[in-house]
Amino acid sequence: MSPAKPELPKQIVPYPGCPPIRVATPLSVANRFSSLGSTVGQIRPSYQSTLVASYDPFAVDIPTGSSAPTVVHKKSSPYLPKSNSHLFVIEPIYDINTNPVEIARHYFPPGFHYMPSNPYKSLKYYRDILLETKSVEIKPIKDRDNPSTILYHSLYIHQIVSQEAFSSRPYELKLLQSQLQYNYADYIDAWYTIFLHQSEDFSHSWFINFDNKFKSPFPYWFLHWWEKHGPVEEILPASVLQLIHHYTQKAKFSAVDLFFPKQLLFIARYKVPWILKWSYRVTKDARIFARQFSVKWWDKFEVDRIAKYVYNDLPVAQVPLPVSPSASVRSSLSVEGKSKAELREIATQLLRQASQMDDDEDNGSPSSSSCQPISVKPKTWFEDSQDPYDAYDIYIYIYIYIRREDVGPIYLNLIGTRPK
Repeated sequence: MSPAKPELPKQIVPYPGCPPIRVATPLSVANRFSSLGSTVGQIRPSYQSTLVASYDPFAVDIPTGSSAPTVVHKKSSPYLPKSNSHLFVIEPIYDINTNPVEIARHYFPPGFHYMPSNPYKSLKYYRDILLETKSVEIKPIKDRDNPSTILYHSLYIHQIVSQEAFSSRPYELKLLQSQLQYNYADYIDAWYTIFLHQSEDFSHSWFINFDNKFKSPFPYWFLHWWEKHGPVEEILPASVLQLIHHYTQKAKFSAVDLFFPKQLLFIARYKVPWILKWSYRVTKDARIFARQFSVKWWDKFEVDRIAKYVYNDLPVAQVPLPVSPSASVRSSLSVEGKSKAELREIATQLLRQASQMDDDEDNGSPSSSSCQPISVKPKTWFEDSQDPYDAYDIYIYIYIYIRREDVGPIYLNLIGTRPK
């Protein structure tokens, strides 16, 4: 005896289809699906009222006192277009100048902003897939003054299940608590469909971030998801771009990591959030009905909070500073109170050290330094004198030029001579 087929969700009943509408007339269609949730007041259930303000397909049972905090977005940073999804070609039955929402209301089943492959594959179905696989955490953020109104949802990514972790065969079925089945293709679809919830005025948005414990490797298909839903570089502040550049230069990447943008790897590692929303768009010339995704920066994010982690993980290389002579060295090189013999000995030692440094460079010394002693001669030398310095007050000037690649040229005025 074959197993009984799972029952369809109670909020969905067979959909008999919509009658054709006249061109250039208001689009109207009866709601032939039962309501997905209670409506506010006495509003008659419709496509919009069923989908939005009164119904949250992502709602889960949250204990009293642990609900998500009420937050109101301050729209200071602008939304920038991200990607387009072509949904269908607008047939002549529709007036091209009709409001896109009206076209969608007639084209898609009530309660949907997409064409489900099966009537039971609702937003709740895809939500359950992601929640039961512990892939995401979704919370509604409600209006402080009107708790029945959902301003946006937050979505935190906990893990992304790979095909290997799911099953060796992507077509193999798993069972949800609702007794509905899904395979790995449904799991991937859930990552796209989950964002198709919308409010009546199309103001709904998603606050997206990676969970603090996220360490899951990315399957290759996630790159397409990122290109469709991830942030664009133009919304990121200069300080974040600077951190991404530092991360790109200093971090070590595996062969798998190199398949993905460094921006994705950075945002996942350091938990940088962004905001996503979408709306309908009509290309009149080509009669294309599309979904336009847009992204923006979250202005309350504290960049300094992650900067310290970035530089702790990937410290900046310290450039050694030139070493200045210590007090004892400066004292030993002082000519005050020294005899002629002592000064000559100092000069001899300095010349010997300079010659040794020159030899080190010839031998490939890692310091890459060279020394060239330069003595300043008087105009006339007394070569017949027993002591060539007899005619001079011993005040020797020896200039040693040191070239170091890390600090540049250094000139040391150590000791010299001058005529009496």
